[in-house]
Amino acid sequence: MPNVSTCITYDASTSLVMMTLRGTASAQDVINFYQIAHQYSVLYGSEKILVDVSELTHDFAPADLFTIMPVIANSLKQAVLAIVVSFDGFMHDLFVQKAKRYNLQAENFECFNKAKNWLVRQ
Repeated sequence: MPNVSTCITYDASTSLVMMTLRGTASAQDVINFYQIAHQYSVLYGSEKILVDVSELTHDFAPADLFTIMPVIANSLKQAVLAIVVSFDGFMHDLFVQKAKRYNLQAENFECFNKAKNWLVRQ
């Protein structure tokens, strides 16, 4: 059963929407999280989204990314994503690979500060 803790904020000093996810997520959870991040980006007028999934595990098969990505790509057409991942990042690497096929600007980072600095410069 998916069980995820979510925290989302807006940092006015850097104009970043920042989301932290912990726990175990289903494919639908992932879609929901990125749609929420998009809603925050619209609300605050910033397309720069920093997502920390370093403590998130996936409860779905890699093939499910074929279903997830078109929905996410539609929501995040204008977004720039910096994703903080764990060292065991196979699914995260696959996510970014698929995101780029949909012309989303997304990069994975293993360090929160590097991800934040990269995103601020975009």
